[in-house]
Amino acid sequence: MSLDACFKDWIIDLVEQFLNRPCSPSPFLIWCDPKREWLELLRIAASSGGFELWADPSEHELVLRDRFYSAERAPRVIWLPRGRDEITWFKVFELEAEAVWEKSLLEALREYGVRIPREFEHDLVSLLPAHAREWFEEPPSTWKELTPASAKGALVDDHRMLEALAGEKGEFEQLQREERFGVFARRAVEDFGLPDPTGMAEESWRVAATARLLATEAAHCCPQNPPREGESIIPRGLPRENGLRLLKLWQSHIRFIPSFESLVQEADKTLGLPYWARNLDFPPRSKSSRAVEEILFTQMADRFDRIEEIDLLARELEQHIQDFQERSAGFWGQVATHRIGWRYLKQLAEAASLLVENAGIEKSFKTAKDAVTWYSYSGWMLDQAGELLFLESPDLPKQLHRVRARLRRGYLRRVDQVGRTFSELLIKGEEDVFSLPSAGEVVMGELEHGKTPTALVFLDACSLQFGHRLAEIINEGEPAERATIRTAIAPIPSITALGMAFALPLERKQLDVAFSEEEGDFQVTAKGFSGNLRLAKERRKWLSARFDVKDFLTIADVLDSEKLRPAGKARRLIVIEGDDLDKEGHEGQLELTGADDHLERYGQAFRKLKAAGYNRIIVVTDHGSFHWQPDADEVEDAKPDGEVLWSSRRAIIGRNLRHLSAIHLPVPCSDLEAMIPRSINVFRTYGGLGYFHGGATLQELIIPVLLVHWPAKASKIHVVLKPVGHITSEMPRIQVEAGAPGQLTLYPDSTKLARRVAVKVREPSSGKLVFRHSDAIIVEPAGKAATIQLQLVEPRPNLSYGTQLVVEVLDADDEELLAREEVILKVDIDEW
Repeated sequence: MSLDACFKDWIIDLVEQFLNRPCSPSPFLIWCDPKREWLELLRIAASSGGFELWADPSEHELVLRDRFYSAERAPRVIWLPRGRDEITWFKVFELEAEAVWEKSLLEALREYGVRIPREFEHDLVSLLPAHAREWFEEPPSTWKELTPASAKGALVDDHRMLEALAGEKGEFEQLQREERFGVFARRAVEDFGLPDPTGMAEESWRVAATARLLATEAAHCCPQNPPREGESIIPRGLPRENGLRLLKLWQSHIRFIPSFESLVQEADKTLGLPYWARNLDFPPRSKSSRAVEEILFTQMADRFDRIEEIDLLARELEQHIQDFQERSAGFWGQVATHRIGWRYLKQLAEAASLLVENAGIEKSFKTAKDAVTWYSYSGWMLDQAGELLFLESPDLPKQLHRVRARLRRGYLRRVDQVGRTFSELLIKGEEDVFSLPSAGEVVMGELEHGKTPTALVFLDACSLQFGHRLAEIINEGEPAERATIRTAIAPIPSITALGMAFALPLERKQLDVAFSEEEGDFQVTAKGFSGNLRLAKERRKWLSARFDVKDFLTIADVLDSEKLRPAGKARRLIVIEGDDLDKEGHEGQLELTGADDHLERYGQAFRKLKAAGYNRIIVVTDHGSFHWQPDADEVEDAKPDGEVLWSSRRAIIGRNLRHLSAIHLPVPCSDLEAMIPRSINVFRTYGGLGYFHGGATLQELIIPVLLVHWPAKASKIHVVLKPVGHITSEMPRIQVEAGAPGQLTLYPDSTKLARRVAVKVREPSSGKLVFRHSDAIIVEPAGKAATIQLQLVEPRPNLSYGTQLVVEVLDADDEELLAREEVILKVDIDEW
């Protein structure tokens, strides 16, 4: 017998030593098993070893004797559920047996070579049958030294403990069938400090165990002032460590998230944690109890709601930003189906932090160029915070509406203070600002480097903060930086009629700006081209003549695969135009929905361009913009005097203009003059709009040029679907990750591109959609698995328990099927 033989083979070899002896009649072996610890092992061994086994626990010994007497003699094992001295009716054949086995499982294992310390015998006896079945086919090296701790862990490991706590109904019955319930009960009490499940209903034990874990976490995270929950708190030591580890694993395990959400809320009802949390001086670091999180959030929101003074409110919010970030990243702030509003407090605190950080920043500006440097480097972040403050959020908790309104006023005041200082400095030294390159000059320099296929994208009103947000979208999940931002200067007035001409790839000194009184609008011409570049069709003609551009597309065209043709020798440069930001800004839509949907759409279009072979993308814009809600005293009543040729809310254009307070600036490349109201003021307003441009603020004049470079031989990563098996809730979670197992490396491959992924669940027979999610998920090269929460489609389908479904993982950009798995629905779904 090999020294590496498993316990099963050892048993088979032992039996065969008796049954293979040549004798007449054929030999048989009586196997006495008074504790019934050998029965399942013998059945497995007989099936594998091919020997005959008679083992029927329900068969009376007299019936067994008669059956044996009548049967033809053959080598076999006769199992008896009693000791040798307890044999009665079958005693007559005992003396004929080749041997009578009387050794216990403990004795056999020692003989097999397993080290079982004498001091652990008593604790191990009840564990050995199940443990032996678990490791029956494992080699001796697996067994090593057998102790109660190692035995319990092997039979009911931590994952099985989590199954018992958080799995489907019927786990207790399953443990009973597997004869592991006793081991599970001992582990629950001894290793995890949980209630003894013996004699308890499964659901009742789960609620009680969850309550003990919640109370223990609260006590562990607040040792100076623990909750008064008595026996519900697991004492310090290994059981507490195991319990808290189990609690953490539960919240992150995709299969058990629904049960965590439901059981915690039931367990909260049995505890006094809300009262405890309400009377703490500082928020505890525990985050698992929903009741505690709701109490803490309400207290925080009410506290800030009572602070009327804006600067004090901003400072108070900033001081708690780290706590809000941590709690918004917790289960109830980020993972739960119905999340607590920590993310809104986090957003408000981040906006407040920028207000505090930039308080009085304008006092550090010595020149207009200083202001431009600040805005280009970090000042745009203040505008990003402003976008969030002005964005309407239907589910914003009611306590935070007044907090947000005060921060809005604080943002507007801060922007105005910076704007007033910039206005003063601009009067003294506009050459510092207007010496910056135009967008077209930046593009011209970029096009001179290399002949790689390029897409030149013109986006109307893409402010600097939108440019940075778009760069983030492109770079998200990538192993190397793909998108960078350079800043340029927009012309005065900052309007599309001039700005788009200045964004064409040529030196601005080649442009000439005039005003046609006959047409009542600007006329922009370039050397060697007579068309009016104020008009989009003339700009297209110029690009065709200068760069041999043949394809002029919209963003919608790019997203339509049939209209986007691949790059080639005859198609080195294409032009794309998009005006969503400008149009919806004027219509007020951006204040309701924000710009993220448009920016995500642009990002998708850029990935389409990359797939078509355009490895370089250059994004330019005509002007920036800002949100503003002017009060009556912030509107200039008096209009400039002089020869007024053109007027808007933010600029008056003409000759010999005069005004007591407006800024006097030259219109570039012309003999025209501009009068611009200082800071963010306007000459007139209408319609309650909060979207302004045309003047001379940092937000309008300092614009982005987005440069995107993709590797020529780049390819998207592979995406795999982690096993699902079955769907047990109406809001299931699915996990996807990069690459197939074994493909991930320590160092990311810069030629691999991240992939935007969508997951859909369908009924295979009809193809009807059952589950989906709203936003695509970025899967990163060599990144962590991404979790996607799905939702039922509307109208709700009618599906019964046991319905077969198919999970599909798709590329969100082109609907390419990346992975699929057939699953079983384990919940009834109806239209109600």
